[in-house]
This record gives sequence, C-alpha cells and structure tokens, in this order.
Amino acid sequence: MEMASESTPVTDDYIAHTDKSPVTADYIAHTDESPVNVFEDSRIKTLRLINALSYALTTVISLGSIHTSVNDEYDDYEVWITNQTLLSVAPYTQYIWYLLFILQGLFIAASFLPALWSSGLLGYNVLAAQAGYKHSLPVVHYPALCASTLLMMHSAKLNFMFLAFVGSCASTYFLVSIIKYQLDNDTTPSEEDAFSEITKWFQGRGAPAASTLQLDDVESPSPIDENNKLKDRIQQYFFLKLPFEMYAGYNLALNLAFLNIIIHKLIGSALVNVVLATVSLLAMLGVGCYVTWKEKKGLCYGVGGGLAWYMFGVFFQLISPSNPVSMTYSEGAIAAAKYMAIIFANIILSTVVLRAAKNVINYNVVHDENDDEEEDEDDVSSGYDNPGFAQV
Repeated sequence: MEMASESTPVTDDYIAHTDKSPVTADYIAHTDESPVNVFEDSRIKTLRLINALSYALTTVISLGSIHTSVNDEYDDYEVWITNQTLLSVAPYTQYIWYLLFILQGLFIAASFLPALWSSGLLGYNVLAAQAGYKHSLPVVHYPALCASTLLMMHSAKLNFMFLAFVGSCASTYFLVSIIKYQLDNDTTPSEEDAFSEITKWFQGRGAPAASTLQLDDVESPSPIDENNKLKDRIQQYFFLKLPFEMYAGYNLALNLAFLNIIIHKLIGSALVNVVLATVSLLAMLGVGCYVTWKEKKGLCYGVGGGLAWYMFGVFFQLISPSNPVSMTYSEGAIAAAKYMAIIFANIILSTVVLRAAKNVINYNVVHDENDDEEEDEDDVSSGYDNPGFAQV
C-alpha cells in the first residue's frame, strides 16, 4: 500500500529562518495570526501613558509659545536685534512645528493601533520580551526628547541661547539614536538585497527536481501579499520613522543657527560670521544629500525635507533683510548667503525626488520580473500536464 505523502508548503517565514538566522522578538510577534498585545504588562502600559502625556504637554506648551511669538513678531525688540544673523529665518518657518507635532502624534497613536504596536521600530515588544533591549529604543527615548525640545524652545524665547543650543544638541542626540536604532532593526531589504533575493529565487525556480526544495513546493510571491507588504511599509514609515527624520533635519539646522548666534555675540567680526554661515550652509547640504542618497535600506526623506524647509526660510528672510543684518553685512555677503540657501535647498529636494524615483523604479523592475517568471512557470506547468510532453 502506498502512503500518500503530504508536502508542507514552504512559506516565506520558513525560508527566512532556515538559514540559522537568529529568531528575533519581532519575528515571534508576527508568527501568530493576531498581533501580541504587549500592553498586558503594567510597565509597558505605564511607559505608553508617559509617552502620551509627554507628547501632549510638549505640544501644548511649544505651539502656544510659537503662536504668541508669531503674532507679536518678536517678544523683545532689543533681543531680536542681537540675535539676527545670516541664518535667521522668516517668521513663517516656525509653522513647521505644527507638522512636526502632528507627525509625532502619529507616533503616539501607533502604540494604540494593533497593526503597529508590535512593530520592532516602535520598541514596546522588544522591551516586553527583554530580548535585545537597548537604551536607544524610541519609546524609551521619547520622553527625554520632549524634555530637550521644551528646554530648547523656552531657552530661545528667554534669550538664553547657550541653553537653547544645549537643548538642541540633546535633541539631536536622542533623534540620531532613535533613527539609528530604527535603521538597524528595519526589515526592509536594501536595493542590493532585493535584487539578490530575486536572483536566488530565480535560480531556485530553475533548480533540478531532485533538489531539496521541489518546484511545486516553492510558492511564488502573491501580488496581494506584496501589495499588503508595501502598504505596511508605507504605514510604518509615516507613523514610526518620518516623525523623527523630519524633526532631525530641522533640528540640525537649529543647532547651526544657535551656534551662529552664540558666535555672533562673542565675536563681533562680520567676516568670521560670514565664514561660519557659509560653512553651516555647506554642512546642511552635505548632511542632507548624504543621508538621503546613501541610506538605501530606509527611505530617510524627512531629514532632507526638514533641512530644505529651513533653507527656504533663510532665503525669504534675506530677500528683504532686517536692519541689523543690512547694517552688519555687505550686500555681497547677504546675496551670497541668500543664493546659497535657495540653491542648496533645491539640490537637497532634487536628491530626495531622485531617491524616491529610484526606489519606485527598482520596486517596479523587481515585480515586473516576478510577473514574467510566473507566466513562464504557467507555460512549464501546462507542458507537464500535457500527455505528449514526455514523448521524444
């Protein structure tokens, strides 16, 4: 009697974890049909509450401060004069804080959404499992990020520029730690990895029937599954990564702006201030282009967007420079800073657009090759089903 053998279908999760790769907490959280509710732990529930309260307090205080400053244009005219440099921005530039806090609200909302609260980019599941715990977890750093933001904004409002600079540097530290953690734990394959995986898949499809994985055992990626994965990636990016990336870009510009103000007050030389402003703009350009173009695993569009927004603010402010700037710097220096700001901003935005287009093209190429290969497999399968196929 012949026993009918049942072949177990080889799933993506099985293939991904048969190469002796470590099983992560994120993988464990996604092996069940429903996301694991990590908030049954009282510690995790308390941390979520602290993050939500920190966000609410920071948003109310910061936006209230910005709103009054914009309406009054400046709180103290004498203070406003002493803080004018070539990197001063137009008043409308501060409205980016509304967008930044809306994005951070999405990050807080992610901890209440079952589809996102188990994501490794958030950090609650790692903290609950005590596996691979790192102090740079986004949910652990977020209250400190809120505190440093409040220190920066209120110190600047009170004209304590050194404390504002310290607060902005602290915010940069927390933001860089969070972004680095998310990039290290992002499961999105880079472009090279994507092409490598599809090449291996093609080779596996053309392997002899006697190979370990039979032709019928390997299932081609489903278009529905691929679309769902793409939607999940977009959702995770807007909820978990973009809030920190855009804030990091804009905060880096604030670091340099505060540094220019401090040097301007300590050293009255216009030449030194012009050189420092030029170096600052070049640094923004270098960081924006490098991060946007080099990082292929993540998307990192937000850093370039935040830097470009600040540079646009510099450009529009220098179109009609304030009296302190006009009296301190020559027309040539003002024009040079103005055109550098607008040119560099456009270069950064062009880099972001090119990176986005490159990612879209690579994604479409890989999936077009998948579709062509599936059509070839259908032809081969129909040949096997044809009785005359085996005749010579």
